[in-house]
Amino acid sequence: MLGEGSGRLVALPAVAPLPDGVKLRRTWPQRLLLTLNVFVVLGCFATAAGLGYVESKVGSVQRISLGSVLTSSPDSPGIADPINILLVGVDSEAGLDPEDPRMQDRDGGLRSDTIMLLRLDPEQTKAMLLSFPRDLWLTLGDTGTRAKINSALPFGGPDLLIETIQSNFDLPVNHYVQVDFAQFEQLVNVIDGVEIPFDKPARDEWTGLQIDEPGCIRLDGARALDYVRSRYFEYYEDGEWVADPSADLSRIRRQQDFIRRSLERAVEKGVRNPWTLNGIVNVALDSVTVDDKLTPQDIIGLARRFSSFDPASLELYPLPVYVDATTDGTSIVRPVEREAKPILDRFRGIDASAGSPEAVQLTVLNGTGRPNEGSTTAEGLRGVGFEVASVGDAETVDNAETVVRYLPDARPGAELVARYLLGGAVLEEDPELTSAAVEVTTGLDFTGVSGEPAPATTTSAPATTSSTTAEGEVTDEATTTSGLGVVPGEGRTDICP
Repeated sequence: MLGEGSGRLVALPAVAPLPDGVKLRRTWPQRLLLTLNVFVVLGCFATAAGLGYVESKVGSVQRISLGSVLTSSPDSPGIADPINILLVGVDSEAGLDPEDPRMQDRDGGLRSDTIMLLRLDPEQTKAMLLSFPRDLWLTLGDTGTRAKINSALPFGGPDLLIETIQSNFDLPVNHYVQVDFAQFEQLVNVIDGVEIPFDKPARDEWTGLQIDEPGCIRLDGARALDYVRSRYFEYYEDGEWVADPSADLSRIRRQQDFIRRSLERAVEKGVRNPWTLNGIVNVALDSVTVDDKLTPQDIIGLARRFSSFDPASLELYPLPVYVDATTDGTSIVRPVEREAKPILDRFRGIDASAGSPEAVQLTVLNGTGRPNEGSTTAEGLRGVGFEVASVGDAETVDNAETVVRYLPDARPGAELVARYLLGGAVLEEDPELTSAAVEVTTGLDFTGVSGEPAPATTTSAPATTSSTTAEGEVTDEATTTSGLGVVPGEGRTDICP
């Protein structure tokens, strides 16, 4: 999936804030409920209690026709089934001061500064947020050209960005919401700022962020924008400034933390104060563009469903990636597929714990030397729904027992695989698996794949190791960056209550 492409991408004109074909229509519920914080999440929940007030408003919202690329969602008014909303934060020259440091190296048009996927499950009142690093190296839609994901919007508009996410990750995108950072400062100011715990002085000389003293710092709109935009974050420790090595990946973690805190702040301020609610509405009028399939009835229905939503229960996920470089030395990141799959499955609506083979990605190894056993086993497992990432031969070909190895957090999937194997299997936890979360090595006791799962008849054995790597790349704690990143005062409830 991640090899270098040879296709050509024809550069399109820079995307204007309101491109040709956009339908102009505004509804106050859409504006209000989709634009409170850096990315809409805040607005979906924070003002739900004020729906009676919202429904009395009449206005308009910028809308863009994207029906041809969006994954279909229910057409009936009000959304009941789980949906995925692509949230894109953009900045443009029109919203920036000529002296703003963010104007450096600008070439006009919009930039997708942050890209997130929000999954809402109205029945369970559950919300999850997945962040995509801007340096993620992917094939752009069906162009055949590989580039960073943040180049999709300026080159091909929202259509190309949606197609890129859907084709590379098999993720449905039901709706699209675009928020301009030019309005972000005002939105934060309306809720009277957001408190962030800083356990050390911090700065970013590129965005202008400057925190001189540690403590619970309330960021107003301008400083909040400097903070969430920071890619060159530094903190002061032992008499010197220390640079955060994770750049955009750390920024994602800080943005997610800010979203949670700002959501809590807006709930506290907005639903209790009609003046604040009115200010949110007024600022939100000029900040958002939504797809033409997202109706006012949908938004109002979602807000009612989530009227009692607890911001602390918002599930935040970074996409696991590792740092790499292209042939010309450009720094990029690529997905760590075995770690990304269980996260992506959540946004696909697949749950391994519920006994779904589609949630389990595995490797099949021929451990007997019998002709074509690896390929026929893989075919049988695919036939009952498992995702087989690769097929090969085991290091030894005289194994007496079939063995299912698994990563520590993948035991439910391993147990499910074993139930489909005729002849039974031994389960072994193996924390060093890299090609997939589950690995099947056939033994002489293996007789085939059943069409239906049987009751578990497996036994456990000590963990072993494996040296297979995804996509021919060696990934370890030094190269996998999903767990890295600097978030000021993380876990320090003694700094900010």
